[in-house]
Amino acid sequence: MRVVSFLPSATEIVFALGAESCLVGVTDKCTYPPEAQRKPIVVTSILPTNSLSGAEIDAAVRSYLERGEPLFRVNATSLKELRPDLIIAQAVCDVCAAANHEVAVALQAVPDAKVLWLNLSTLDDVLNDILRIAKALGVQERGEKLVAQLRNRLEAVRAKTQKVNHRPRVWVAEWVDPPFCCGHWLPEMVEIAGGVEGLGKKGQPSRRIAWDEVLAWRPEIIVLAPCGYRLEQTLRDAETLRNLPDWANLPAVRSGQVYAADGDYFSCPGVRLVDGVELLAHLLHPEQFPAPTLPHGFVRCNI
Repeated sequence: MRVVSFLPSATEIVFALGAESCLVGVTDKCTYPPEAQRKPIVVTSILPTNSLSGAEIDAAVRSYLERGEPLFRVNATSLKELRPDLIIAQAVCDVCAAANHEVAVALQAVPDAKVLWLNLSTLDDVLNDILRIAKALGVQERGEKLVAQLRNRLEAVRAKTQKVNHRPRVWVAEWVDPPFCCGHWLPEMVEIAGGVEGLGKKGQPSRRIAWDEVLAWRPEIIVLAPCGYRLEQTLRDAETLRNLPDWANLPAVRSGQVYAADGDYFSCPGVRLVDGVELLAHLLHPEQFPAPTLPHGFVRCNI
């Protein structure tokens, strides 16, 4: 089996299943685990996101989408040389990872390759797709064991938070400048962790929100976790929040409970979402959940 991954979460899952020897191609966004960066890159992002601010990225993305232009480029020559049997792709978001257009380009280069489409909206979808990937790679038993472990960790958190006396109002920002609410599986993650996400809707995409919506929600805890961002990028964009009306009067700001977190623990639908739930549980209920040991997990924002 020769596999090409068109999205970071699929790459992460393949490694978690111990099937990385099957992986012959990835994207330039596939940086976890670090070993993934040694694989040939067959899909690249057009936007230099490391050098642009959040506002500049948002404006560029909207401009590309309005013109109907793709945000990712497929290296057809490399694909032909790699001769994949299977391409793993997603049908959730044209912004976060290569999708329909890129797969069509790929199939022109390798018409015999099969495509495993991931269409994830909830945590159950993510866990079920781990099983689908495991089955496609011929490691179904490993997939079942991994999913059982992940479910056990989720249930361990849920069992504790079902007994909490207070569920704080939470805003998990999937983008900071301009502000976005979270979506898909993230409101469910907050629920399991013992909070209430009143801006994002379970199973629905994230969306740009009016600042008045945040003010009306009055979040007690704010987690800034932009999709695809690392901590240093988030901290840079977080400074823009100071200038928004009544920012300093939000309960989370007044109590010093504004955090920046690695976006991959929340927006990348792979095995690390469970790490994200455990991280959220610590931020919401530190007296019951110790801080998880995560590289570059989170920091408190002094804004």
